[in-house]
Amino acid sequence: MSRTGLVLLLLILILGCVGTVLYLIQTRQATEAYWDRVHLAEAFLESGDYENAINHLLPVTQVGSRFEGASQALYVLARLYDKTGAVEAGTIWKQLAKEYPKSEYFEEARLRWAQSLLETSPNEARAIYQEISQSPQANIREQGRLGLAQIYEQEGQTEEARKLYYQIIETATELPVISAAKDQLSVMNTAKLWSPTLDEFSELYTVQRGDSPARIAQERKLPSYYVVEANKLTGHLRPGKQLKVPKEPFRVVVYKDICRLDLLTLSGKFVKWYPVGIGEESYKTPAGEYTIINKLLEPKWYRPNGGVVPFGHPDNALGVRWMGIGSSLGIHGTNAPETIGKHKSAGCIRMYNEDVMELYKLITIGSRVTIVDSYKTVKEGESAPTSSGAVELTTGTTQE
Repeated sequence: MSRTGLVLLLLILILGCVGTVLYLIQTRQATEAYWDRVHLAEAFLESGDYENAINHLLPVTQVGSRFEGASQALYVLARLYDKTGAVEAGTIWKQLAKEYPKSEYFEEARLRWAQSLLETSPNEARAIYQEISQSPQANIREQGRLGLAQIYEQEGQTEEARKLYYQIIETATELPVISAAKDQLSVMNTAKLWSPTLDEFSELYTVQRGDSPARIAQERKLPSYYVVEANKLTGHLRPGKQLKVPKEPFRVVVYKDICRLDLLTLSGKFVKWYPVGIGEESYKTPAGEYTIINKLLEPKWYRPNGGVVPFGHPDNALGVRWMGIGSSLGIHGTNAPETIGKHKSAGCIRMYNEDVMELYKLITIGSRVTIVDSYKTVKEGESAPTSSGAVELTTGTTQE
């Protein structure tokens, strides 16, 4: 090769190296600029400035897989669209699941994609949920089953949905999944409780001569309110009439850490749950085993520092019902509904007034109440705390 040729070849190589270096520098600068946009969008997302966040992200997501953080950019954009209620959210979740199956966001993307299809394409959502429900990851698998249960419910297959919801609360370990299943069961089971139609919690009782709702309720260890209301009774009972009555009494478990109260059958089957408020300090609502020792309609409130507040007064902290479980401790309504779900009481278990009115009709004197520190303790099958450290139980009266 001539000297001129060698010079030209060397010049080409140098230019190529320079071009490569410039390209790498530009690529790195572009990548850094894209990351800056992603991080800024995340900051806007946290602050609630969704419009600015979306405007910063859109140019990045249009780059596609050429940007190493493309899956993260799509993930943030999908969350933003979810926050704003934009229909594009489902499309972005689908894109993330389809184009980035190896990303850390893949499983969540599939779940959110399926969720976006529940109303418009339930069959497509079902296919995705069925696939997810076979996942080797337990938490992902349970979320898939939760989605299938929601589809059954949407289609009117309520018993199939209930079976799945019960399976979920028995096997799932993630509280959000368990909570979603319990929320749905609570709605379904409430309708069953107060309907004259027979269900798995109840059986038929044939009225005998001399029977009354109070007598039947006493034998079944429940308030007479339930017998009357569930059977829509009016007037005297006619011998031979068949009534719906619970197969077994109800009991209560209170979880201090999550501020929830489970209503269970005596043998432990979940019926429904309620949000509650508990003591602002752990020791003020002692864990342990208790029983209902008295019940009061329209209770007066005896202030800790003296004085009596009559029922109906806005300062009456007990709300509309009281169920005592021991010296100064009880389950009651409230005049401060904003404290439900929080650790704000002086030790008692507060409920929304409409909830405590219902519970009052389901449990009675002698009903078992268990208070535990942690939901996880019960979920993992450990025994509930004993009543050591709990208040001494004493005999009370009732106005039921």
